[in-house]
Amino acid sequence: MSIIQFSLAKTGEKTCSINRIRLHSAYDPVKEAQRFVAGLDFGFIPTLIVVTEPALSYCAAFLRQAYPAAKLVAIRFTHQFDEYNHLWDKFFYHDQIIQLLHTYGEDEVLATGFISWQPSQQVFPQEYNQCWQQIRNLVQTSRDILGTRAYFGKRWLKNTLSFCYRLQNSCTIEPGTAPVLLVASGPSLESSMDFIKKNRDSLFILALSSALSPLMTAGIKPDACISTDGGYWAKKHLDSCSVPLILPAEAAIPASCFEKSIIPLKYGDAPEAQLLENCKIPALQGFRNGTVSGTALELALSITTGPVFACGLDLAAKIGFQHCQPNRLEMAAETKDFRLVPKETRLFPQQLPSQSLAIYAQWFTSQSQRFKDRFYRLAHSSYQFSNKLGVIRDIDWKEFTAVFARHKKKQGTLRLPRICSVQIPEKAQRYEILLKTLEKYTQQLPDHWLSTLLPAEQALLNRSLEKTELGKKISEKSSKIINEMVDYLRFLGENTGHVV
Repeated sequence: MSIIQFSLAKTGEKTCSINRIRLHSAYDPVKEAQRFVAGLDFGFIPTLIVVTEPALSYCAAFLRQAYPAAKLVAIRFTHQFDEYNHLWDKFFYHDQIIQLLHTYGEDEVLATGFISWQPSQQVFPQEYNQCWQQIRNLVQTSRDILGTRAYFGKRWLKNTLSFCYRLQNSCTIEPGTAPVLLVASGPSLESSMDFIKKNRDSLFILALSSALSPLMTAGIKPDACISTDGGYWAKKHLDSCSVPLILPAEAAIPASCFEKSIIPLKYGDAPEAQLLENCKIPALQGFRNGTVSGTALELALSITTGPVFACGLDLAAKIGFQHCQPNRLEMAAETKDFRLVPKETRLFPQQLPSQSLAIYAQWFTSQSQRFKDRFYRLAHSSYQFSNKLGVIRDIDWKEFTAVFARHKKKQGTLRLPRICSVQIPEKAQRYEILLKTLEKYTQQLPDHWLSTLLPAEQALLNRSLEKTELGKKISEKSSKIINEMVDYLRFLGENTGHVV
């Protein structure tokens, strides 16, 4: 590690250099920072400003003056300037760039002004190149996520309206003290099936929807199944679901599932949260995540005071099937395999490194300090995970027994989380509430609805210096969408026999 040499500038402020390359002016580093900020031209209004290795951070004060509404973040290439981190709203190190997405979300990332304190580029060329490559990847990932939201925005609102109207058996979960087993559908799940059976009665089993078929085929009925995907393909995993479902209102589910016990999950953002609240449908607090396993883990930790174990949480590509079999999507895909395009051709791309899996694994890694005392990744001793999730421990079933025994000794009698029914307003009453809510917004949507229904346009509006014309187009487009939703809700009412 290069040693930083500190000295006083001609004006008396501290300055520094590395290998005779100055990170700040030898004459007036404060004036230098002021000129640096004055020369910035983002071409839009940033809500977040990220500066890569600002060293002594003289620029932070001038950034606050010039952009008082923006949050300021420093990206460090070294720990040698840590004493100046308090000058920033947040700081990360150059190998933690993905945490910007986890912390601020894709909307903020796409409204971020990224800048480099230029002298640091010469002093830390390797860190600089790695950092800015990660920033490019981060922005592209954020664009992809925003594109997904833009594509599915209307579908998610339709799902939410259908959910709030058609829900019949609303339930909730009373927390317990017994361990929760979170079951994902990674290849490692197969190695644990016999052990899950053996310990079934001692655990509350929460299955991801893709793990439902493998568990049921093995004769293991989970206590609940969680699904968060709003895409139509998510329905395939739930076609024959016979256990209570945990769902956000925007999730896609088969119509037959509305006859089942459903535990609503709320993220707290609009329009889902507002419609649930207006319809007086109680919901467990959920946390939006790129992967259902992240949302499921947060939920699992909230319904027990005990440890949470995860099976099948590989989050890494593998030769062969990427999911424990049988898998509903695989069963549908294999019907299209034939001699010229065999199964091996279809499966091969899945074995290559996946950016999505890497992002999901990075989320667990970035949160691992928070989870490490209560969360364990579990598999048979013969199975070796190909990755690590930060400081989260990978254990086998022998160690599971020890952890379980310690918890039971400390806790005494263990109580499983309990699913119980909740009363909600009648269906016809909910219909009227939903209709009135939509009709109130036919002329103008509030910003918190726009970010769901028209996220790309809203992001562009937030960045724009001239908002009048763009705002008018957004208003017209949002009005059209809401009128479509009114028609859809009326269609639902007319075709279910409950509303005339």
